[in-house]
Amino acid sequence: MERKGIRQALLCSTLGLACAWPLSAIPQEAPWQRPTLNFQGVPGLVDMPGAHQMPDAEGSITVNAFGSDVQRNIFHFQIGPRLSGVFRYVYGDNLRNTGAYYDRSFDIRYQLVEESLTWPALAVGLQDFGGTGIYAGEYIVAGKTFGRLRATAGLGWGRFGSEGGFENPLGVFGDRFKNRPETAVNVTQTGQFDADQWFRGDAAFFGGLQYEVSDRLVVSAEYSSDAYALEEANTSFSRQSPVSVAASYRFDNGLDLTAAWLYGDALGVQLSYSFNPKTPPGPASGREGQGPVVAASSAVALGWGGMMGGAARDAGAGESFEARLRSRLGAQGLRLIALKRSGDVLEVHYRNDRYLAEAEGIGRAARVIAGELPAGVERMILVPRQGELSPSAVTLERADLVALQDDLDGSWKSFARAEIDDGRAHPLSLRTPGAYPRFTYGVDLYAGPTVSDPDNFVAESGLRFDALLALAPGLTLDTELRQPLLVNRVEPLPNQPEGESDYPVVRTDGARYDDDTDLELRRLTADYVFRPGEDLFGRVSVGQFEQMYGGASAELLWKPADSRLGLGAEITYARKRQPDDPFGFEDFDTTTGFVSAYYEFSEGYLGQIDVGQYLAGDTGATVSFDREFDNGFRIGAYATITDMPTDEFGEGSFDKGIRFSVPASWLLGYPSGREFATTWRPTTGDGGARVKQANRLYERVRLGQARELQEDWGSFWR
Repeated sequence: MERKGIRQALLCSTLGLACAWPLSAIPQEAPWQRPTLNFQGVPGLVDMPGAHQMPDAEGSITVNAFGSDVQRNIFHFQIGPRLSGVFRYVYGDNLRNTGAYYDRSFDIRYQLVEESLTWPALAVGLQDFGGTGIYAGEYIVAGKTFGRLRATAGLGWGRFGSEGGFENPLGVFGDRFKNRPETAVNVTQTGQFDADQWFRGDAAFFGGLQYEVSDRLVVSAEYSSDAYALEEANTSFSRQSPVSVAASYRFDNGLDLTAAWLYGDALGVQLSYSFNPKTPPGPASGREGQGPVVAASSAVALGWGGMMGGAARDAGAGESFEARLRSRLGAQGLRLIALKRSGDVLEVHYRNDRYLAEAEGIGRAARVIAGELPAGVERMILVPRQGELSPSAVTLERADLVALQDDLDGSWKSFARAEIDDGRAHPLSLRTPGAYPRFTYGVDLYAGPTVSDPDNFVAESGLRFDALLALAPGLTLDTELRQPLLVNRVEPLPNQPEGESDYPVVRTDGARYDDDTDLELRRLTADYVFRPGEDLFGRVSVGQFEQMYGGASAELLWKPADSRLGLGAEITYARKRQPDDPFGFEDFDTTTGFVSAYYEFSEGYLGQIDVGQYLAGDTGATVSFDREFDNGFRIGAYATITDMPTDEFGEGSFDKGIRFSVPASWLLGYPSGREFATTWRPTTGDGGARVKQANRLYERVRLGQARELQEDWGSFWR
């Protein structure tokens, strides 16, 4: 161990902290807009991490390169005010001495202490804790801001303890902290958490300074404790110095451009784009102008035709009430399904095609209907339908809408006066005019990963056609066709040699289904949804569920409207489809089954756990955690651990990934029910695989229940 390296690290850190403490009471000129992102894609200096966090919910996409051998693509997300996570995808030429090498890894970091006038910020982090381990390291880091100057000092292990290292100070808690097992970097065991490595072995100091020259320009200098031994051994990179410098320029649109001189050897260039789901980039934040206004005067009297089958007409209008209402609802992106009248109450069943928040659709529908109600009808029951499900029914008075539409407190007052009941009390029947049969369809573009290439963001793109035929109450035929226009050819993953695995191949042969641009029947199912009892929802599905599997499935969900908790169970008989025959099946079949628990935390956090048997016959659990914003933007992560041995699962060792759902309204600036969803996972394995179901119950039920309506009621008057 070199004494010179120890002295350099100690000197750098001691000077930084010694200067910081006496000046801690100096007031800041102005708070930094946000930290700069380092070349690992996390808030920090040049290549070393810092202690400050990005703003809550901030997402950052970073691409960089240095030298001629290493390129990094990183997504960083501020999960909460103090917790953040990273997905990193790295290309290295000969990085593992095997030619072109692609590495995927995850980080997580938590800010223990926020910076105050007297205390520095303090954060702890794990880098590459679930990947190959080539970037694996842990750190604890402090940072203090003095006006435009920011000082950082940290203590690192693993990669962060590989230059100027000294005996681990955590050794006072036991000898196990003094040595770091060599299996930390082992590509054959990639994907394991390797918790026995964390904060073990030699430790080293790192630190640096940053200066905010202006609101746009930040310059940085650091002393690094990463020896870059792997890169020096296998690439043309040569670490000449532990000191690196960088300059970052911020643009108004969230872009940051950074140039750096790294380790005395390589020029690095980095481009980062930061965005926040709370602040949509589209104009008007996904809103259009104020919706319909209810006139104070009553509408003219209309004739009625029993169940409103279309025979009733306004004597002077030349158009039936139903036709006029259908047209005006359609102008608001709402599709009329059926009308019922009982005395002075009008019951309206409709579908919301435009607004992600069901409460906004209810508000638009209520004002349209209130403007058309005939004399003698002052109450309406609105039944928004999620497919053939109607989780809630909302009763409103026309007089309340007139009185509250200009009231500054109209949102909460209208919610207080509304009656929200279980939609089970308002069924449709085959005798309801216009309700059945009912056909809807849509055509749009798609782009995203495929089953065989999940880590390629755009592995396939083309046209998608969706159609739904409602035949009877609860019974639908649902289909999806895809016409691929652009396909990135992917070689099948190598299978286990015959006789060497106790588990069947269920996903790793997915390239067989992605090898051409022929028209694809992705999904064709018959689905029956029903209400077997109070707070209960049921589903039975048969057909082709997804690209690779078809069969039969049944699901039961318990989800009270006023409860944060939901419980479910699902059983599926699955057969593998033939790639070249839309209705053909191969010999492989299996049965999967799960019990699930769902919980709605505060602040838009959603948790889910599924326990059961997966496609390959392995048993285990999937834990998911998502954050959903008021505008519909959603981001989350999941991990699946089963009893399948890691050496049989293959690269990745267990299934995990990050998923996004971005509403079109967030991007485009006008209301739309469309969402762009994708999942990034490091690799596809046969362990933890599950049949994809387009019509699972929980989300469809939750979004239409009273709890969700209450949370979104602020959009009622949009």
